[in-house]
Amino acid sequence: MSAAQYEYEVAWSAEERTFIARVKEFPSLEARADSRGGALRALKSVVYAVAKDLAESGAESHEPPPADTQ
Repeated sequence: MSAAQYEYEVAWSAEERTFIARVKEFPSLEARADSRGGALRALKSVVYAVAKDLAESGAESHEPPPADTQ
């Protein structure tokens, strides 16, 4: 299980004056930080923990999209 397999987006929020990272497969999760990399690292850590917990509990998991085979 790798948090790197999911689809991430990091954007600057002028209103909040911080970077906000989001992940497509878990729309309710986000992380904020002073840098783009910091927000992404924080979110990947949370995504890994959530995916691991889902897998261990046998709950429905959010599978990453299949790799593009073209």
